[in-house]
Amino acid sequence: MTASASPRALIPLPASVVWNPNAFRLSPQTRIVWCADLPEHAEAMVRITTLLTDRIRTATGFPLPCGENRASDADTILLEVTTADWQSPACSNPARADASSEAYRLTVTEACVRLVATTPEGIFRGIQTLYQLLPAQIDAVEPASDIDWSVPCCVIEDAPVYAWRGMMLDVARHFHPVATVKRLIDQLARFKFNKLHLHLTDDQGWRLEIKSWPALTEVCGPVAVNGDPGGFYTQDDYRELVAYAGSHYIDLIPEIDMPGHTNAALAAYGELNPDGVRRDTYTGIEVGFSSLMCREEATYRFIDDVLREVTALTPGAYLHIGGDEAKATTEEDFAYFIGRVCAIAATYGKTPIGWNNFELAETVPSSAVLQMWQNESPKAVEKGMKVIASVPNRAYLDMKYHEDYPLGLAWAGCVPTDVAYGWEPSDHVPKALLLGIECPLWTETAVTEADIDQLVFPRLLGHAEVGWTPQALRNWPDYQIRLRIMTERLRLQGIRYYADPVVKWD
Repeated sequence: MTASASPRALIPLPASVVWNPNAFRLSPQTRIVWCADLPEHAEAMVRITTLLTDRIRTATGFPLPCGENRASDADTILLEVTTADWQSPACSNPARADASSEAYRLTVTEACVRLVATTPEGIFRGIQTLYQLLPAQIDAVEPASDIDWSVPCCVIEDAPVYAWRGMMLDVARHFHPVATVKRLIDQLARFKFNKLHLHLTDDQGWRLEIKSWPALTEVCGPVAVNGDPGGFYTQDDYRELVAYAGSHYIDLIPEIDMPGHTNAALAAYGELNPDGVRRDTYTGIEVGFSSLMCREEATYRFIDDVLREVTALTPGAYLHIGGDEAKATTEEDFAYFIGRVCAIAATYGKTPIGWNNFELAETVPSSAVLQMWQNESPKAVEKGMKVIASVPNRAYLDMKYHEDYPLGLAWAGCVPTDVAYGWEPSDHVPKALLLGIECPLWTETAVTEADIDQLVFPRLLGHAEVGWTPQALRNWPDYQIRLRIMTERLRLQGIRYYADPVVKWD
């Protein structure tokens, strides 16, 4: 039997962990049960319990009967949502406005496992920790034999530091299909991310079907950087992604980039151009040359149609409108345009998000959100805007690990694994304005699923910890140890991570 009762490597590191002697051991007699104080939580708890049960059954081959039951008897895993007066010490920081919805307490004794939270979302986050407490073979796709299926005894109190813990996937430069995005959602959920931002449109490709403007995908769906194969999501595909992400407590944030980064739209429809002539499709990677007409009502009819369809498909509160690198747009036109688009987003009940430098427009309301890819933004601070930190020389997943690395770009410098881990978002944004972090993957060089794996892993795990774990608990030497252990699980899941030389793998 494999000895498995020692403490496990946890990523992201919980706010508080107390290890105790001995372990709880799964057996063919183990039951998984749930209970909830409020009847509206029942459906979610059935779904979450089923996910947990199916995964453990697959790995262990144990029958694991499950159902609703309030008893935490011997040989039981109990998932409990309670509205009783329970407050995790991990949630005591008032800056974490909605941290309590993701907070959980996990108690493991020799007799049973008890996971408690105030919401099903908190239970879902806690289950990701429970998976990491089980042997690595819990992530195998086939039942494993001769495994001591034990969970070390412990008490874990946990909640995130930041409410926004996201990743962006650019599908406009190179298209990535539904199956690849779902696989990425699985990994984001494992490491407690809660946002997936899809960059759906750019100069090269238009990746979401818009029924009122079908040429967007007919003309620029097939286009990608370097003439590589393209593709697009039908609206049914997109609904499937929204639902799949939601089942993992991840909000999907769509981005329709404008007024620059719009050559795909200009190539699809001549009426969006001043001369009425469609532009050529584009397969390069230079930026800043395209712009929608900012003073023409035809532009806003187009935008209204697009945003109406996108927002109807997207239940979340946010809509990303881009706004960056609009070098072909005058300052006055830019301000007018952004004000109009923010107003359109508001009519559809969405809070607009934009990249630097959209916050410089006086027409941007303070209720909008800045995604900061520059090192700071005094104007956003002056306006009191909420900010998502995406500092390129720390957070960008498409930067090379080192100069000789074959994938990625290096315009912001190289970002090895230790640099991706060793940053603090509040060094760049006042904490009172900081929603959280997002690590973008631009795909100029990421053509295949294997390319995504290499650029994303292992750096994504470091960003997970930056977004979840208090800074005082984070340090590189300890993280290296946990990362080395965690990569066994990545291998079992088929993740082709990059063995970055800055990590002491031996």
